Amino acid sequence: MQPEDLVRVRIRDVLAVPGIDRLVATYFNPDGPFAGTSFDLLGENPPDVLTLDDLLATTLLDISWRPLAIRALLAGSGPVTAGLAAIPTNLDLWNAGPDALQSATVLHEWLDDLPGVGPVIASKLLARKRPRLVPIHDDVVLRVLAPPEKKFWVTLAAALTQSALRHEIEALRPAGADSISLLRLLDVAIWTRHSRSRNARNARSAVGVPEPGPLPPPTANGSARSPAAVSRK
Repeated sequence: MQPEDLVRVRIRDVLAVPGIDRLVATYFNPDGPFAGTSFDLLGENPPDVLTLDDLLATTLLDISWRPLAIRALLAGSGPVTAGLAAIPTNLDLWNAGPDALQSATVLHEWLDDLPGVGPVIASKLLARKRPRLVPIHDDVVLRVLAPPEKKFWVTLAAALTQSALRHEIEALRPAGADSISLLRLLDVAIWTRHSRSRNARNARSAVGVPEPGPLPPPTANGSARSPAAVSRK
């Protein structure tokens, strides 16, 4: 079985959980404790310019920015502006060619190298700027999907070329979340199902979704290793 086929199986395992649609809807409830649509819709989000609103929006996913990183991003925004300009604005991950993915990878690596950032925070910032192309990834998502090491985007893109799977994910979309990308819906489904955070556990209890079993341990080849701190709301 190819890696993308395994990822499809793992996605469908999440989608098959009774009540997963209610759990996703709870995440997007504006009166709840989660980021919901605010991550995507807060403030100004021009496609090729990094704003303070972008930095604030990412903190809703329970991360923080170190002063050195903020100064580097705002004072030396040239690499970010140039990097964003090289990434298409209306391209879905499953339709992305090598050039678009490479451009996104270059900017992700630049952000990753900033003080205190790392790959998880970098993915959250890029997901804010390119929600249809860049998936958020953290320890929960990587250990559930277990893609090959350093090939998460490519493997997920291949998995999502199957239109039937995209329709199954799309079926989770709750009222009031029309602007949220399919990648974000998938991320929320995986995270709310498997996160051990207090808010996620409370949400599962509230909608009657049973607690999941333990996540698999990191694999020997590193495909499910933790990239950085992963708590989020």
